[in-house]
Amino acid sequence: MNIRQLLALATLSFLAMSNSCKKEDVVPCNASADVTLTPLASLKASISEPVPYVGQTNEYVINSAAEYHDLFGSRKLPPVDFTTHTLLAGKTRTASSYHLLAQQVVQTCAGYTYAVQLAPDAAPKPASVVYYVLIPKLPDTAKVKFDVQLLATSSDEVSTLVGTK
Repeated sequence: MNIRQLLALATLSFLAMSNSCKKEDVVPCNASADVTLTPLASLKASISEPVPYVGQTNEYVINSAAEYHDLFGSRKLPPVDFTTHTLLAGKTRTASSYHLLAQQVVQTCAGYTYAVQLAPDAAPKPASVVYYVLIPKLPDTAKVKFDVQLLATSSDEVSTLVGTK
């Protein structure tokens, strides 16, 4: 090879390398959006899987009729179209009786957060609280963080249990 050919080859190589590694503008993600919740009022929530320890939460992302029937048992369940919806559910063991106060699902850059607030009842005995929400179908690769807050009788105290599914 002569010098002219080597110089042309080096120039072309340099141009190819400089164009192939262009950096794209990365836009930081700091947005979140509420996800639409669909009522499933006729479901009588009872999950047979035990939660052995107080403060423990079992978390479920249900995307099929088989998972739905396995989780809630063989009794008659309200129909759910799992081609268009995902069912999020949880069961938390508490030191005393609690009930569902509020729930919300938020889509973030990292996935989805299912936030649940449980408020105390008058009964002092340990209990398991079941909660669930039907939302538009999530992608198979979606990450769901469960954020369960146990409100205390005093308005200043909140216990948070966090898990990811």
